[in-house]
Amino acid sequence: MADKQDFVLNDGTSGNELTRNNHYVPQWYQKGFAVGSTQLHYLDMNPEQRTLPNGKIISFNERKTLPPSQCFFEYDLYTTFFGPFMSDLVERKLFGKIDDEGSRAVRAFIDGSELERHDRFMDFFNYIDAQKMRTPKGLNWLKDRYADLDQLHLMIEMQKVQKMHCTIWLEGVREIVSAEKSEIKFIVSDHPVTIYNYACPPGSTQCLYPNDPSIAFKASQTIFPLDKDHCLLLTNYEYASNPDLTDPITKRTNARNFADTLVHTGAFLRDRQLDEKQVQEINFVIKQRARRYLAAAEKEWLYPERNTNLSWQSVQQTLLPPSNKIYKFGGEMFVGFKDGRIHSQDAFGRTSKAHTDFEKVLPSKEPRPNDFCPCGQGRKYKRCCKDKESSQRPTWDVLSIRERNMMLYAGMSDILGFSKGKNWDDLRKELSDDQVKNIHKLYGALWPIDTDIISLLPKPDGHIRAVYTGVVDPRVITRYATGGTLYFDELIIQNPFLNPSGMNPEYSPVDHPSMYRQQTLKNIALFYKLYPFIQTGKINFIPNLSTFNRHLHSQLNDIAEQRHKEDFDIDEREIELFGQLNEEDHKRTLWGLSEDQQRQQIKHAMPKASEVLVDGVLKRWQEMRNDDPLALLQNDLFSNGGQMSIMNMAPGFEMALFLAKATGGFVFTDSPTRWKEMIRAQHTEGLVVTTQWNELIACIQQTDFPFNLDDEASISLLGTGKFGKMRQLWQNIFTAIQSTKPEDVKKISEQLKVQIVSATEAAQKDMSMLATSIPEDMNASYPFNARFACIVPNGGIESNNALRLLVTCGVDHHVKSVPMAIFAYIPDTPD
Repeated sequence: MADKQDFVLNDGTSGNELTRNNHYVPQWYQKGFAVGSTQLHYLDMNPEQRTLPNGKIISFNERKTLPPSQCFFEYDLYTTFFGPFMSDLVERKLFGKIDDEGSRAVRAFIDGSELERHDRFMDFFNYIDAQKMRTPKGLNWLKDRYADLDQLHLMIEMQKVQKMHCTIWLEGVREIVSAEKSEIKFIVSDHPVTIYNYACPPGSTQCLYPNDPSIAFKASQTIFPLDKDHCLLLTNYEYASNPDLTDPITKRTNARNFADTLVHTGAFLRDRQLDEKQVQEINFVIKQRARRYLAAAEKEWLYPERNTNLSWQSVQQTLLPPSNKIYKFGGEMFVGFKDGRIHSQDAFGRTSKAHTDFEKVLPSKEPRPNDFCPCGQGRKYKRCCKDKESSQRPTWDVLSIRERNMMLYAGMSDILGFSKGKNWDDLRKELSDDQVKNIHKLYGALWPIDTDIISLLPKPDGHIRAVYTGVVDPRVITRYATGGTLYFDELIIQNPFLNPSGMNPEYSPVDHPSMYRQQTLKNIALFYKLYPFIQTGKINFIPNLSTFNRHLHSQLNDIAEQRHKEDFDIDEREIELFGQLNEEDHKRTLWGLSEDQQRQQIKHAMPKASEVLVDGVLKRWQEMRNDDPLALLQNDLFSNGGQMSIMNMAPGFEMALFLAKATGGFVFTDSPTRWKEMIRAQHTEGLVVTTQWNELIACIQQTDFPFNLDDEASISLLGTGKFGKMRQLWQNIFTAIQSTKPEDVKKISEQLKVQIVSATEAAQKDMSMLATSIPEDMNASYPFNARFACIVPNGGIESNNALRLLVTCGVDHHVKSVPMAIFAYIPDTPD
């Protein structure tokens, strides 16, 4: 907590009370690289230049001999400003504690006892993580992942991503190599935590400033000199075990941030003594990846490149741990608890064997263009992954989201008896606790909590992909969500089924299935309604991502709590809709009571009602119940307690933006509340929202777009290839708003406006022809016109919370901002 004395006036007179020369490489750490004195040879690789009056350019001295107090610092790097006040809280209280614990931990790992190293184990890795992020390069990397972070919010975000790298480091091979027998010692740079990947040389995309290769890449190794004589090398176990792997820049198995894991704190390799050439190779990498400054005890050590035999790839063998010592790492680990529970995990932190159950046999050769794509999304190879790099594809290694949903459909049909001739009314009469339990056990088995769900998501690929956010309920999903499949290549919708694997048993549908009978019926109805779209790949029915990531779940809870503190308002139209849906659920609750309980409820509401009137109400309730497809025809719903009713408006605002950024899509909603959030999240320039697409937006918002309340109508139209011009129109709009040069906007807008008229006329014709082709007695078509409110702000739609979720979840391939959002509504509804 900040105290009053932590802030001083920024008036130029009291600044000397603050620590404003911020050492991003601590002085205590620098001293470990000096020999026999407190001075260091300090090299500026980009020295300041000055142009003389005669035009001659001179450079300031590139190398100086300086004490640590004058090395590796930047003025106001961590200072925060609050109007007329400024503060050095980050320097003193955050890094003060980190450096205090870190200095003890580094010393313990240089020459401490095994007990000291055990006690300081997490302090050691927490310090390395902080050191990676606190440098100018690290802060620029973080800032580059956000939109317009000011200094205060940069410091806030830096603290929120602390300890992000630790899990991957802990699950790797840990080695401390020595230069004690070498005449040449280790040097230190202005970015001391160096990432090396032999497949990512300087100048490669992964190494463009301020980037480093991801530590999650299989062949990425972390280099961190502890002092002049000792250097920590961290290598992913997968790579250490098989250095000849063919995919060095794909992610290691089960790569994740902020996850709990088991680790043997005593497992360190410490025997290797490096010679002069090997030390030079490490110094070469350190220098290649430095931002600007280096320091060493001897000036000659600052120029490892003078050894003409050095190259980026030649360092690979020196950095690899001895192959005969790898046995100390990896394998399975087991922990027993006093209550009899046992926790186990494999070398990659996986707690189940489910990954082997879902493995797919990869094609031995490239699929033919018209083959189904191996990614499992249900499209032909030529229209899916054919022209994408492996990093831009959903994984081919395991069953896709669609394939698991198909397994859920088949398993659910068996559990419910549909595959043996049972119908919906049979289900309403017979849905049992065992069926509820088995459905959720099946869902949990298909989605174990150690699933790498990010790898299964589609990647940004230019296709028009909509992330639906709104009420996920079978009674309203057909208004716009299923109809949206006629307009866009793919809709992403969040599955409302609860995953029992990560739930408190007290609330689990497996442990207490009787509480979930009514809700399960609604979820089954939704799933079966969407299944034809899921099967054809038009709807990507994804599980709740936070189920698989405890840190993500915690962050979302924190965000929700903060929103609650800010008195977040739900739109009145949404309140009215929730009221209607809750009223319907309440009626079903009454219908599920025994007849005696129903009579009591009626008499409580109408004390003077005659028995004839009560009988009439009961008869009417029974008729309404029989006609309601979402009402269970059972009278024992409250024999074991009440019924859990869940109103799902999903995904939330931040997760909708997260998914849109991660998949390269946009947000599509029919929720007035969510729409207000999107409007508030538009990028601003000087607090003003600007757009270069005003004419196009006006045309879109004045157009009547045909929809149909009946999902069968959308299925029929898709099956006959209708609405093709409409899907192409929205693909063209989506492409244009992301790639058009400012000088071409007016011309492209005019072209798109013509396409809007043409595509809408064709779509209206397709919809009207469908209506006339359906016999009147079937009454299956319910067409209506909707309007699209649309925002396309310059700079996109952004949220620092959503961007942080992407960073902390390790989503490497994503768009920086969401280019567009659409709100679908009935024309006579105020927008």
